[in-house]
Amino acid sequence: MQKIAVEWHHPYVTGLRVYRSSADSRVAPFALTLLLCLAWLLPGLVGHAPWKGSEAQTMGLVHSILSGAPVWLPTLGGEPWAHAAPPLYPLVAALFAQLLSPWLPVHDGARLAAGMFILLVMLFSAWTGRELYGHRHGRLVVLTLVGSIGLWVAAHESIPQSAELCGVALFGYGMALMLRRTWLGSILAGTGIGICFMASGVLETLALLLTLLVLPVAGSAWRTRRFWLALSLIVLAASPWLIWWPWQAWHAAPDWFAHWWRLQRQQLVFWAAAPVYPSGYYFGFLPWFAWPAWPLALWTLWQSRRNWGVPGVIFPLVMWLCNTLVLSCDVKPDPVSGLPLLLPLAWLAAGGSASLRRGAANALYWFAMMTFGVLALAVWVYWSALDLGYPVDLARHLHALQPLYQGHFHLQSALLAILYCVAWLAMLTRMKRAIHRPLLVWAAGMTLAWGLAAFLFVRPIDARLSYAPMMSDLNHYLPQNSCVASRGLGAGVRGMLDYYLGLQTLRETSVGERTCRFMLVEYGDDEADIPAVNGWSAVWHGQRMGNHVERYVLYRRD
Repeated sequence: MQKIAVEWHHPYVTGLRVYRSSADSRVAPFALTLLLCLAWLLPGLVGHAPWKGSEAQTMGLVHSILSGAPVWLPTLGGEPWAHAAPPLYPLVAALFAQLLSPWLPVHDGARLAAGMFILLVMLFSAWTGRELYGHRHGRLVVLTLVGSIGLWVAAHESIPQSAELCGVALFGYGMALMLRRTWLGSILAGTGIGICFMASGVLETLALLLTLLVLPVAGSAWRTRRFWLALSLIVLAASPWLIWWPWQAWHAAPDWFAHWWRLQRQQLVFWAAAPVYPSGYYFGFLPWFAWPAWPLALWTLWQSRRNWGVPGVIFPLVMWLCNTLVLSCDVKPDPVSGLPLLLPLAWLAAGGSASLRRGAANALYWFAMMTFGVLALAVWVYWSALDLGYPVDLARHLHALQPLYQGHFHLQSALLAILYCVAWLAMLTRMKRAIHRPLLVWAAGMTLAWGLAAFLFVRPIDARLSYAPMMSDLNHYLPQNSCVASRGLGAGVRGMLDYYLGLQTLRETSVGERTCRFMLVEYGDDEADIPAVNGWSAVWHGQRMGNHVERYVLYRRD
């Protein structure tokens, strides 16, 4: 393959040294990137139960839809849940679960919906990179996202943020495409705003709307009469998404929708019930969460320091700043909410990766090889201790942390893990110097790490994070034809009670609770003994395997 170094005179970014080659030479890198993306994404999407936290809550919402609950009203454990996001992701996940029900359990089918959304994220993000920088940079965007630590686990969970990220990526592609094809780009950008709202709610939608307002001020490419005319089309494309579900929810359950809207507003410090202030949380966790995107993004900014106004720099920069500003006003920041920050950083990183100095590129290359080589070796040692019992001292320590887990040798999982290691070593030995080599090696290392974790450790992780064993044990003590009251149960366990046992508990404050002969109570690790309740006797107590924070006790009325 003949490659010629040229100065690239792309209208959006100037002065970056890239390589130009024939169209035939693009097939092999595209196939390798697609294969790497699938090898990173597919392991872990099926083969384990819903895990605690957001995935358990989402599965409760999906189960409610499959059980006949209204689609427009998020329902968890038999009652409307005002803390839920709009129902786009649970609805799509329920469709996946129903279509795949002959072959997969409901939770595995629902989790594949997250995989579909993440694939769309990769596709829209790659197209955005191509629009902003050129055809080779789409592949660099995908490699940056695959290598991002923040997506390592979140991309494989059944959570609404995967659909939210899809909306953000579509918005970005529409805004980049708008400079070349105004009307199509406007429709896509408006649709992205609508998808984002229907997946996550108000917070991230505000960040995209703020980007729309700031972009014409910061970038001259959008400060045109055509852009202001395109705004009307953006609003028109977003309106069905922004209006239909709120109208349905308000029309059918006005009190619930008013409560939901109040909770959405109270997410922001401006309307919070208690006095709180914007947080610097997302600046503190970004160095590890967005690695290696952020140093490459800084390099792009440095390279373009004399011409920040070009679209390839100003658009992702404005989008990142607007997202960071809005998310910093979140009352309860968390890493999953920061996922949209990865996209503009990945676009910026792709813009400068082609011009990375040889010393920096080699440093990232060797750092990736050494890091993931040592990590793979450590993973195999820990797997041997946990499932085979050697080395003995390490095995004794691990089983003290996970006392109820019984290790077994699983040939298929071991062979798949070996295949990932062999493929990684083969890629390293055949790798030639190219502009994408540092990012490719890092992304391949992240793929190797996730594949080893998914194949070798999914069973002990599943045993620790799944509610299934606890539900099976609890089921022996539940009444057959009697209601069960509840006190202090979290949203995740309520969803799992409904999913595994078909049990919809009545809150302690409800009228129906007074007639229940049984009551399920959640208590924390600050109480050494089972709490005594006057008039009730404990008949069962338990928790998830290896968990001592969330503990549960079932009482029977005396």
